[in-house]
Amino acid sequence: MATGEVGQAEVVRGDPMRHHGHYQSSDSPYAGGSSFMERVAEKTASGMGTVQFVVIGSLIILGWIFANGAVHYGENTVKALAHGGQYDPEPWILLNLIFSGVAFYTGALVIIAQKAQTRTDKANEEAAAKHRDELANMQTDLLKKNTDLTQQIHELSEKIHSWSEHMGTLTEEVHEATCRGGGARGGGAPA
Repeated sequence: MATGEVGQAEVVRGDPMRHHGHYQSSDSPYAGGSSFMERVAEKTASGMGTVQFVVIGSLIILGWIFANGAVHYGENTVKALAHGGQYDPEPWILLNLIFSGVAFYTGALVIIAQKAQTRTDKANEEAAAKHRDELANMQTDLLKKNTDLTQQIHELSEKIHSWSEHMGTLTEEVHEATCRGGGARGGGAPA
């Protein structure tokens, strides 16, 4: 194997994420944003994408509801329903509260799902990179074995050629010896 091939084999056996170094640099535009605000937004979204955020947010919403007179609102709603009124009169505060809650949970759950998908994608990419490296190593090993076999075949071919030439020489010597010896023995005139 040539010197360049050894160096290439060493690179193949290196870090499977060596081609993704630009994501790991803190000043990279791919590492959470290129500006201060993009990095802050990335960290905020990362924090919002947790179950802890959903639980704390739920507690804040429930606390807000109770602190702002949920009992009074409930009593007024029961009285209104008893007298044939609406349970959520204009401006539909309950409906707005439901939509706000749905938006809150949807946003948080989408971020959580995106983070899980990112982890899965990263694991898949690392596995694919390792697999490509293994294949490259196997191809390098097979190429080396193929080169060794080709060298052995070449050496055997040279030996066969040498033996063939030697056999030709021996055949000529045997032929000469046979022809000379045969002519002296049985090749003369009858007596």
